[in-house]
Amino acid sequence: MLPILKSLQEINRRIKLNREVIEINYANVQDILSAVRKQGDRALIDLTQTYDGVVLSDISIAEQEIIDARQLIDDNLKFIVNEAAENIRRFHFPQFPDSYTLDQPDGTVVTWNWRPIDRVGIYVPGGNYPLLSTLLMNVIPAQVAGVKEIAVCTPPNQDGLPDKTILATCDLLGIDEIYGLGGAQAISALAYGSESVQAVHKITGPGNAYVTAAKQLVSSYVGIDMAAGPTEVIVIADENAKPEYVAAELISQAEHDVNAIAVLLTNSRVCAKQVIKEITRLTAQLITSGTIVQSLMKNGFIFVADSIAECMDISNTIAPEHLSLQTKDASSLKDGAIAGAIFIGSNTPVAWGDYWSGANHTLPTSGQSRYRGPLNVLDFMVPYSIIDSSNAIANSGEKVIDFANSEGLFGHAESIKVRLK
Repeated sequence: MLPILKSLQEINRRIKLNREVIEINYANVQDILSAVRKQGDRALIDLTQTYDGVVLSDISIAEQEIIDARQLIDDNLKFIVNEAAENIRRFHFPQFPDSYTLDQPDGTVVTWNWRPIDRVGIYVPGGNYPLLSTLLMNVIPAQVAGVKEIAVCTPPNQDGLPDKTILATCDLLGIDEIYGLGGAQAISALAYGSESVQAVHKITGPGNAYVTAAKQLVSSYVGIDMAAGPTEVIVIADENAKPEYVAAELISQAEHDVNAIAVLLTNSRVCAKQVIKEITRLTAQLITSGTIVQSLMKNGFIFVADSIAECMDISNTIAPEHLSLQTKDASSLKDGAIAGAIFIGSNTPVAWGDYWSGANHTLPTSGQSRYRGPLNVLDFMVPYSIIDSSNAIANSGEKVIDFANSEGLFGHAESIKVRLK
């Protein structure tokens, strides 16, 4: 079920093929984006029927539908969702940035300041897996940042409405602008707007390959967080790891999507063989086994390295979304690891980060963790500078004139000269 690769060349080839799936979708996605941009609601309705098999009567979700959904979520789930939300808020509040003002020696006053983005759109995957956790992970940092308008797009079910638990969770978060749209057409609606959807300034949230490709294609027109998806996990395990735990970790991410990437890097052949047995045993118990098996066979692999140090080198080259360190000295490895989120020890499942720790689970995929981190409060804010040279022109004006002249920008120099006169 999970192939054992023999060389680094095989690893590189497999990772390259896995990550090219997004590029393959660009042509089809561009057609979807163009249709929505030209035809608005008409295209959104037609595309939803074509790709989701759902006939929409309304794109925007009415307030009464949200109120009705509120009654369907049981008290225990409400309690759990609220507690998870508080964990997320507690983790994200300290990320709120400080402003500062600096007085330069010549009297120039320079300020670094921040403002929230006015309007953002959040994509929440739905369908078979209504991801309440993704809704929390995207909405709460935006609210902490002070974003005034938050619109949510999530796919509709056969009744034309999004999943009731997503609607109810939106209600718990105070979100009342919700659209029953999924896929690339949802991203296009948020980016360009339509008769029913007001365009946003930035789009965040993970999705399948079509959603990811759509976000990348609209990124020159509207802000995006990152190309988040399909999901990835690397488990680094030694002879001390529990094969059942390692197998469960790989399975938990493989069930997301047939394009998910689940990888075991180990220095123990015994561990590798036992993990394969445990994957077979555990997968047989799950109703998501079809997706898991397809994902593991298509994208996953095991590699037996000479050492844990070699495992770390391979992992850092891939720069995965999730990295689970299930080794005897897991804590000593974390500072040298490159990943979107790092999970320490056998008793820290990735699912704990997905739901409960408070750290954000919208994470960089496709190697992006080399240069950016998880979704955070700063993703919903914009820094800007304020400059006041009223008391500095006389002191530094001639120097700035000389600087401008050295570049041949004499108009720049003149803008200083007229003030010195």
